[in-house]
Amino acid sequence: MGRLFCLLTAVFIYTVICSPFALATDVGKSINERILVIHSTPALKEKDPELIPRASAYDGMVEYLSDKGYRIVDKALAEQCSLQVAATHDIDPVINKAASFGLKYFAEYTVYFKTSSIFKDFEESKGALVRINAKVVDNTSSQIIASKVAESSSGGLTLDDATDKAGRAAGKKMAALLATATEKYFRESGNAGRIYTIILESSDSDQNLLLILSKLESNTSVVAARESESGGGKATFEISYKGKRDQLDRDLMESAGSLGWRLTKIRSEGNRSTWKIK
Repeated sequence: MGRLFCLLTAVFIYTVICSPFALATDVGKSINERILVIHSTPALKEKDPELIPRASAYDGMVEYLSDKGYRIVDKALAEQCSLQVAATHDIDPVINKAASFGLKYFAEYTVYFKTSSIFKDFEESKGALVRINAKVVDNTSSQIIASKVAESSSGGLTLDDATDKAGRAAGKKMAALLATATEKYFRESGNAGRIYTIILESSDSDQNLLLILSKLESNTSVVAARESESGGGKATFEISYKGKRDQLDRDLMESAGSLGWRLTKIRSEGNRSTWKIK
C-alpha cells in the first residue's frame, strides 16, 4: 500500500511539473525584460479628440501588463518619448525609430500604439468606441514580433466617462493579446535560441576577430553564430543562444579568455552589447 501511494504521488508530481500550465508559468516567470509603452500618433495643434482615449488605453495596457509581471518603463519617460515620436510624425513606417527610442530608455521591447475613436454625444445618451492598433518591437533587432487590433465600447453619464471606460477596456484587451503573442514568441525563441547581437572592437585592426565564432559554436547553448559585419578592428556577430544575456556574457568572456583576449564591456542595450579587447 505504501509503495502504491509513493507511485501515485510521483505520477501526480510529474504530471503537474510537465503540464502545459506549468510550462506556461515557467515561461511567464522568465519574462523579465523592460517594456516601453508609447503612442505613435502626432500631436494636434488644436484640441485632440484622441487625448482621453489614448491616455485611458495606455493606463489599461500598463495595468494589465504590470499585473502579469512585466516591467514597464516609467510613465513620465514614456510620455517624454511619445512627445519625441509626435515631433517626427507617425513612426509606423519606420520601425527603427521605435526600437531606438526603446533602447534609449533601456527597454528590450517597445509597445507602440495608436487609437481611433467614435463618439456618441446626445442629450439622452453618451457613448464611445475606442479601437487600438498596436505592435510589439524587439528593440535590438528592430523586428516586429506581434501586431494586434482590439476595440471596446462603453456608455456613461458623460462623454469623457464613457470614453475613459472604453479606452481602459480596449487597453486591457490589447494587452492580453500582446501578452499571449509575446509569451509565445519567448517560448519559441527559448527552444530555438534567442538572437543576441555582440559587437567586438580591437585597437589592433589586423586582429582576427572571427576566431571568437569557432569558440562560441562549441558551446552547447549556442544554436548558431554568424558574422554580420566586420572590418577596421570591429566586428558584429549575431548569436542564437538558449539562455539569458548575462549567461551569454560569461560564455563570451570564457571563450575570449581561451584565445588570450581580455574583454571589457563598454556598452549594453537591450539584447545588444559592445565589447573591447584590451
